[in-house]
Amino acid sequence: MSKLRLGLIGVGGIMNGAHIPGYLTCDDCEIVAICDINPETLKKVGEKLNIPEENRFLHHEDMMKSGLVDVVDIATPDNMHCPIATDAVKYDLPFSVEKPMGMTYKEVKKVCDAAAEKNLPGHVCFSWHYFPYIRMMREKLATGMLGKIYHIYVRCIRNSGMWEGRRLEWRFDEKQSASGVMGDLSSHMFSIANFLGHEFVSVSADAGIFVKERQALDSDEILPVTTWDWCNVLAKMDNDVNATFQISRTCEHIDNWVQIEVYGEKGRMEYVNRHGETLEVQTNKGEVIQLIPDASYKAVQSHKFINLVKNQNLDGTEATLVDAYKSQAALDAAYRSVKEGRWVTIAEVEKDV
Repeated sequence: MSKLRLGLIGVGGIMNGAHIPGYLTCDDCEIVAICDINPETLKKVGEKLNIPEENRFLHHEDMMKSGLVDVVDIATPDNMHCPIATDAVKYDLPFSVEKPMGMTYKEVKKVCDAAAEKNLPGHVCFSWHYFPYIRMMREKLATGMLGKIYHIYVRCIRNSGMWEGRRLEWRFDEKQSASGVMGDLSSHMFSIANFLGHEFVSVSADAGIFVKERQALDSDEILPVTTWDWCNVLAKMDNDVNATFQISRTCEHIDNWVQIEVYGEKGRMEYVNRHGETLEVQTNKGEVIQLIPDASYKAVQSHKFINLVKNQNLDGTEATLVDAYKSQAALDAAYRSVKEGRWVTIAEVEKDV
């Protein structure tokens, strides 16, 4: 099969930082068209990628029906993920979409079902699926290194909500990003729990806003923040595993701290990503083992999407639409738990579709 012609939709920070570099090193695709609602961004990225002006679009549907592209990558604000993915399905275009895939489980499941009916490949950008240390952690747990699992503790702490001068962008607006940090960061962490082999059964959550006002993007007006800055989530998982998630973007002096601890009948495993990455196992016999992944654990998110479309070099770790709606179900349950002040089951969320 020849190179896939790729169209990029939403060519802002995440597309340029996390998606495009991977595509540029992939021999099986070529970026041929871009789309963004901001003309200045469109021009800047178009010139950077040498995309001709006629292949730069202000509206995604114009790109999709142009005949220029075989697949699309969607990296817009959250509220546009599912509407654009729905159009991709309509035009029979395999798609990759940033996390969280949507604003609600209902809309995500609708898109996933529509894609499945057409046997159309879909990918969601749960980038932690492709971190070598996390891939190694998954493998070691799957082969029984800790035996039966009892507890999972996940911490994802950042200071991104405290950056000086950060304005009221879409992440702080509930109309564009329903649950704020819960969708932005918890979606990743929930997906990691699934990736490590465990399904959500029910959750109890709390969340809040520390930075309650920010300056508007295009004026001096000070406006209220309507999305959460932090959340704590307790989860009952399958096989009697319990999990705790601590998520915040308002911790000063911490650029990025992700810590995952798993406790089982044979010992403890801990992944830490702060000043570099480490993966350590402590056995019940007191032995401490440092695990370091070799090159075989390496994976590139953009390459994995293209492989998924081409149905080649697949290993079962690809973040598919199944992963999208599993994570979204947990998000919806956590969101409802905060609003209603009670434990919410995944079955309740699924039943409402």
